[in-house]
Parts: sequence; C-alpha cells; structure tokens
Amino acid sequence: MKAMKQSVILLIIIPAIMLASCNSIAPPDNPGSHHIGEYSISYNVSGYGTYEAKIRYPATSDGELSLKDISDAPYPGIVVSSGRGGGEWSVIWISEHLTSHGYITLGFTPPDMYSNSTTQWAAGFTEGIEQLKIQNHNVSSPIYGLLDTDKFGVIGFSMGGAGCIEAAGAADTEIDAAVPLAPSGYNASYITATMHAAINISMPIQLQVGSNDSLVPPQRVIPFYTDLIPERTVKEYIEISGGNHIGFLTWDFAEIAVYLEIEPRANVGFEEQRRISGYYFTAWFQYYLKGLDGY
Repeated sequence: MKAMKQSVILLIIIPAIMLASCNSIAPPDNPGSHHIGEYSISYNVSGYGTYEAKIRYPATSDGELSLKDISDAPYPGIVVSSGRGGGEWSVIWISEHLTSHGYITLGFTPPDMYSNSTTQWAAGFTEGIEQLKIQNHNVSSPIYGLLDTDKFGVIGFSMGGAGCIEAAGAADTEIDAAVPLAPSGYNASYITATMHAAINISMPIQLQVGSNDSLVPPQRVIPFYTDLIPERTVKEYIEISGGNHIGFLTWDFAEIAVYLEIEPRANVGFEEQRRISGYYFTAWFQYYLKGLDGY
C-alpha cells in the first residue's frame, strides 16, 4: 500500500485483504490505540481575527487535560479544518481518528465561518502549526515536549480544503503532507488563489472527493490533480463511489445538512464514506509523516 504517484482512481471497494500480510500495522480505518486528551486555545492572525481551536493529543486516558502519553513520542502534528459555515466541531471525527493513531491535532474554527476568502483558512493552517510549536515549548502546556517539530500535516474540507492547498503551496511552508477533502477553489474562468498555490506544491498531497458531490463535484477537483499540481509532486486522487459533499462531516452535522436539504444523503452511507476517507488519509499520513512502510 505504499503511496505513489498514480493515475485517476475510482474507488469502489476497500482492498482490506492487503492488510492481511501487514499484521504489525493498525488498520487505518479503525480507531488507533491511543486515548485522547484535549484542551482549547485561541490565536490571532493579523487581518483576519481570532481563531478558536481545540488541541487533541495521545493521552493515558480520555478527557480534558488528561495526562499525556509519552510511549510513542514525539508525535507529528496535523492541523484540521472544516469548510464554510462549519467549525472544528463539524469535522471532529477527523481530529479524533488521527489523534488515536498517534498524532497531535489542532482543529480550528476561522473568525468568519461564512467568508469566501480561502486565504483566511490558509492562514489558520499556517498559524496553527506555529501554535503547536508554541504549545510544545510551553512548560505548562499539556503537550509540552510531546510534538515532533519536524513533521507537520494538514487536512481540510471544502473551503478548508482550498485553504489546505493554499497553505501547502506557500513559499515558506512547513507542511510535509496534505489532504484536501472536496476542496473548493477551482474556477474554469480565472486563476484563483487556490489554483495559483497548487502549482507550487512539492510535498505529497492526496485529494479526495465523492462521486456524487453536488457542491464541489469531481470535475472541479480533478484539474488540481491533472493540470495544476506539478507532475514531479507525489500526488493521489481518490474518488469515493457514491460519496457526496456532506458525507465528510461528523455524523450529526451530516444529518442536519440532509434535514436542511443542503444535499441528499450519500448513496454509500455517511459512516461508510468516513470509513473509506479515513482509511486513505490515515495511511497517507502514517507513510509520509511517520515513514511506516506498511501503509
């Protein structure tokens, strides 16, 4: 399952049999072995305002300010974001899943959840990495000394996915691996900030989208893979058969979106879409941030 540059994939089934010969690795679609500690912070970015954030970290028990688990430290950091109209709570499953697999995650809510500025989300990712480093060096922080300050990932959904691409394409980025989920930011009529950033991406990047996404359909994600992200960059495109846009949200928020008629229920089912998504983005980070060949 070593990740490679590859042609367009239409994902239909999960090749779970491939894990049979890798008994030493945890299945990436299952929760990991770590308990989850958590606490809240906020940080300010000039020109945008205050970002509210939740940091989650491997702990000896689940809960707020739980004692950190140093057994596999140091842990890479991953910054997580939802999309327009959402906050860190609307993709909490991503943060919790990755933390259980041995990552320190920072999920942020941007100052203006309804902004059309992808750069607001990009700034959240960039400063989120800085905040993790600050917390790691603060002796009173729950994650003091726990972070691998040389390895950082980002994962974002929709507008957060566009911000993920923009942050990854910045000249001075510290990002080592990226996963945009149903990223917005593509326009066939003009070059957006997201598109401009995509041409500068050099770290491994995995793009995911649902085949039935009516808000950011595959034809608005595929060009990032085929035309914008350089050929020399390790990249992967995953299209989840029967998946849609809101299927990347935490269960209760996906159900609310159905009730509000934002989008119909995913044909593949919300739980299955999240399982497939988590299977691939967890394997991606395990390989590119931790160097675990089994993934």
